[in-house]
Amino acid sequence: MTEQEKKSSAVLSQISMVTANYGEGAVLSDVIQDWFNFLGGKPGEVVVVDCGSDAETQTVCWNMFQQGLIDKLQLIHPDSDDFGKDKGYIKEYTAGAIASKPYVLVYKTDTLPYQSGHEGWLAEAIEYLDRAEVFAVGGSYNMPCKHHDAWPGWYYSRKCSYNFALMKRDTFMASAHEFANDFILSGFKSENPAERTGQDRYFIEVAFEQYMERHDLYTLMKVEEPTWTVFHTNLHDQRLKQARSQYLARKKVEKYMNAGFSEQAPDPSKIIYYGYPNPGLIRRLRTAFGTTPLSPHWRALKQRAAEKLLAKRRLQQSDSKS
Repeated sequence: MTEQEKKSSAVLSQISMVTANYGEGAVLSDVIQDWFNFLGGKPGEVVVVDCGSDAETQTVCWNMFQQGLIDKLQLIHPDSDDFGKDKGYIKEYTAGAIASKPYVLVYKTDTLPYQSGHEGWLAEAIEYLDRAEVFAVGGSYNMPCKHHDAWPGWYYSRKCSYNFALMKRDTFMASAHEFANDFILSGFKSENPAERTGQDRYFIEVAFEQYMERHDLYTLMKVEEPTWTVFHTNLHDQRLKQARSQYLARKKVEKYMNAGFSEQAPDPSKIIYYGYPNPGLIRRLRTAFGTTPLSPHWRALKQRAAEKLLAKRRLQQSDSKS
């Protein structure tokens, strides 16, 4: 084993790769392997907390657990109080809380990573987490989010997404509890403080960003290049599977790179998703919100849409049983 390989192995052993997952049984295993390739190998711990996926996806998760690809797996029974995608924010917190390594890498299954020739990026990122001003290390954001330049190849942002971020585990826990300690200790039964902004489903991201504001911290973002990218697709199932194939083949990736690397106002009309089937329609919907900051408005829109879809699915399930 070379010195670089020894260093990479030592770094990987200190990382818990964690996610809250819903569905995606057709592509879940492949995407997790993509993240392993992106990091340079399987990290010291892989944690998956399921949000109430269908039986097929839960079987995929269980098989991966049996194969040692997932180290900690939590499945949710349909009778549970916190069953369902609309309670995913509980699982996002839980995934980090049950992690046991010093660093956590949060990610989502609809977010695709790629790197080739950047084997040392992870060790470099870990070192940056010791800087006094750094809350987390992240990658691409889907719209302008730059706060100011860092040094060549990096910039600072006050955004931090669960789609992809690397941080110290104690920072993850401190931000969540400083924002919502009573809510967490109540078993998520009391008032969710994120509801005040209409973003209760995005509880953990609101916690991250408010913590950065209070403590004058930043997410350190890596500038993308064709050989290192992280794209949030917002696609699912077969569409995600198709987009992944194109992404790994590096088809049309340049136009989606570094969407966040701009100091312009975060205009919702400029948000982009790789492989999205009808970006024009989505762009027009977002434009309706004007040029106000994205977080309080676009997250609230997505939340209402998800709640309507969940209610429809529950009604269909009820009808099928009767």
